[in-house]
Amino acid sequence: MVDGAGGLIAIAVLLLLCAVPVALSLRPRPVQSVLTTASAGGSRGLAIHPCRGQGALRVLGWVFVGALLIAGAWYLSSSLYAATLFLAPGAYLAYAGWAQATGRAGDGTVTLTPQGIHQLWGSSEVLVPWDDVRGLVTTPKELIVETRRHVRPRRTLPLLGGRRTIEQAEAVSLPYAFLPALPYQEMIELYATSPASRAELGTDEMLERTRRLLTEKRAGPPSPSP
Repeated sequence: MVDGAGGLIAIAVLLLLCAVPVALSLRPRPVQSVLTTASAGGSRGLAIHPCRGQGALRVLGWVFVGALLIAGAWYLSSSLYAATLFLAPGAYLAYAGWAQATGRAGDGTVTLTPQGIHQLWGSSEVLVPWDDVRGLVTTPKELIVETRRHVRPRRTLPLLGGRRTIEQAEAVSLPYAFLPALPYQEMIELYATSPASRAELGTDEMLERTRRLLTEKRAGPPSPSP
């Protein structure tokens, strides 16, 4: 009876730990967290991060992983099947969390550097040099970069996601469903066709200009005068 009640409590706690991150992931992040400077491929550039999810999610994620592992260890003495149900996903999530914490996996952040367009999506990493960019097609879920040669994504780790729908000789896709609304086509065209403009990527002036643009987009069009 006690074991059954303890199991129900453990399951209830895990469900709560699932519900809270889901709720936090729906909240938009502040502009200062969405647009930052970061290094990619050895160069400093403009990093465009997912626009939803709060900073507490990472802490809650590790709490959730710890709860799974503790629950699995608790069940080892009574039910190997129940222990496996907790330990297997707990171990996988710990692996995924370690991969993100060490930079071996990513959340889809797109970084524009003077060298090119970088993205780490799951465990799929790609860097498209500016000289290889022919154009950009924007879909609701992906940025499809048209290239002059085959740019092959690199797998950084096994067992993690990050599959790209397009990995062809003349195009590669960058999933961006969780990234903020920006004029990506104009930005990519500018830096692909104007080498002199690439030096501003990663500067504070470029960062502040893009933040103002995103703030205006979030505010929406001005109300018409009466």
